[in-house]
Amino acid sequence: MESVVGVDEAYEPRVRRRGPWRQALARFRRRPLGVAAAVFLLVLIAVGLFAEQLAPYDAGHEFLEFINKPQPIGTPHHWLGTDVIGHDFLTQLLFGLRESVVSSIVCAVGAALIGTVVGALAGYYGGFFDSFVTWISSTIIAVPAVAILLIVVIFSHFPVTPTAFGFWLMLALWPGIARVVRAQFQSLKSREYIEAAHAAGASGPRIILRHLLPNTSGALIVAATALIGQSIIIVATVDFLGLGTVQAEKPTLGSLVADAARGTGTAPATWNLYLIPGLLLMLLLVCVNFVGDTLDDALNPGART
Repeated sequence: MESVVGVDEAYEPRVRRRGPWRQALARFRRRPLGVAAAVFLLVLIAVGLFAEQLAPYDAGHEFLEFINKPQPIGTPHHWLGTDVIGHDFLTQLLFGLRESVVSSIVCAVGAALIGTVVGALAGYYGGFFDSFVTWISSTIIAVPAVAILLIVVIFSHFPVTPTAFGFWLMLALWPGIARVVRAQFQSLKSREYIEAAHAAGASGPRIILRHLLPNTSGALIVAATALIGQSIIIVATVDFLGLGTVQAEKPTLGSLVADAARGTGTAPATWNLYLIPGLLLMLLLVCVNFVGDTLDDALNPGART
């Protein structure tokens, strides 16, 4: 008997390590392209968040001697040159990365919170609230998010910062998260363990928080990751159209490309002012897409055929 107990105790830690999250992590690690994209994306996010410490100058600082005289890469004290307005381009690039990252994170986190609450209540309780959520989410989705941002910019009487863009995008993109959560809840609430929880006297909020929401987290994380890429490209599009922030202290990758395209009318922009922010923007989107696809494979292995 003692030997049997000893064998059970020896195998217990190994069994514990086979939880769903550890299995998902193991599946994620088996995809080197997704891992590389995740590492590179985390590096870009960290660089953006610490832009103030990494940048050689303050954002928007103008060097008067370089106005209308953009300097090339390798200029002393300006590793990536300067733009047509006399800004150190490395500094503007770091702060542009920060603003793009912050706006996308604000959008993804906010939309995930709103969409999770609304979708969970609609999917679990159903009835009139479910019908109302379905109607209002369909109405919001019918209006392009870019159009919503353009309306905000046109009718606002103050400069709209990238962080504010993230907030407005949050209000425009939460229906996608709500639909995912609602569909998952409607699929799971008829399972046997949910009926057992009802029979045991568990309340609705307890069932939602303890049973349904943890089993929806995989699809929720994948959907929230996709929102990061959406918000980055939408903000970049609005800024490229020249309708975003006009503050040199809060540039975005899209506004840097737009500034290079517009110039000052007297001096042509050098190639690096177009290429570098455009490539950085493309790398951000590619990494987000690879990470999203890998997370989908890892967290929802049965969803793919």
